[in-house]
Amino acid sequence: MDTPSAPLPHTIDPSVDAFAHSTSSPFADGYDVDTERAVLAHLIADDDPDPADPLFGRYQLLLEREEALNRMRETHALRQGSDPLVRPHEAQEISRIGQLGSDGADRMRLHTRDAMRLFLGRAVAPGESGHAMAGGRRVAASLRALWSLSGNDNPYADWKLIEIADRISGIRRANELEQQHARQLLDAAREKGLEYSVLQSREPAQVSLGFGSPYGYMIVMLLVELDWLVRLVRSAVLRDLMSSTEGFRRIGSARHRCLSVFHFAVHCQRVLTRAELLPLSRIDFLPNADAAARQRAEAARALLGVLPRDVFTGAREPRHSRRRVSRLSDAELRLLDSVPLSGDDALAQAATDALVQ
Repeated sequence: MDTPSAPLPHTIDPSVDAFAHSTSSPFADGYDVDTERAVLAHLIADDDPDPADPLFGRYQLLLEREEALNRMRETHALRQGSDPLVRPHEAQEISRIGQLGSDGADRMRLHTRDAMRLFLGRAVAPGESGHAMAGGRRVAASLRALWSLSGNDNPYADWKLIEIADRISGIRRANELEQQHARQLLDAAREKGLEYSVLQSREPAQVSLGFGSPYGYMIVMLLVELDWLVRLVRSAVLRDLMSSTEGFRRIGSARHRCLSVFHFAVHCQRVLTRAELLPLSRIDFLPNADAAARQRAEAARALLGVLPRDVFTGAREPRHSRRRVSRLSDAELRLLDSVPLSGDDALAQAATDALVQ
């Protein structure tokens, strides 16, 4: 059976004003450049279009409109995409605006040695054995490193940022309950006639911050709230509203909760910033990944556990992330959802042994 031939160009209205129209056209008369290109494709493809072609007049109009469209786009770019009423020299100011930054004036005021020690940490003395204590400054740096890795589409960095933020939120809630308990004791005493003030240092520590990530300030809020908790508990102990033993226990528990998440954050950062795992990203888990990529994925699983599916697909994200991925298509989501995240334990251990010496 013969297939019907395409309509010949001469069956199209050759009138110059018979051009296609579009409601999204940049021209006042609605001239549709894309449709005209399709109609005049045979002339566009010809290196030397025949002036005798019935559609040559429309072809010339297309060239004029394309040139006009290019000028429009150049003007639009010169105006930085602003409203047509904006003059080009005004629009150029947007490119001169620098990145937002801090003037370095952020400070944290701490009244207690408990909170200050948590911020400082503690190193092992030279020549002695023991274990170092991670401090807030180091933890903030570790979280910034994980935050940076999230910009590489590293799913394990995303997961650990989520996990650490969730743990910190839980610690802050627990500390808030402790604060409420001490405050209730003090308020009850005030109702009975005791006038008091919450203990404070005559010379509190003023710590300059200047953190480069929001996670640094997450640690700051944890420490200032712990500092407030210690002040409230010790205020209650001083007024004989709480025993010294109970006060010591409550403060010790709060410090232990902070240290627990501090050391966890540093551990995650040390694992994921090893040279062997630095390139890790979601593409390492895809079926077409090369051997080195699969080895990284298996090693990460062995060292940090099986990645949750909702984190891998991006359905659950960190509170703050540098990952910049546009909304995934349904096909991409199906592909990510089909990737196996748990594997053979022996294979994972072998990959870890080979990759991480």
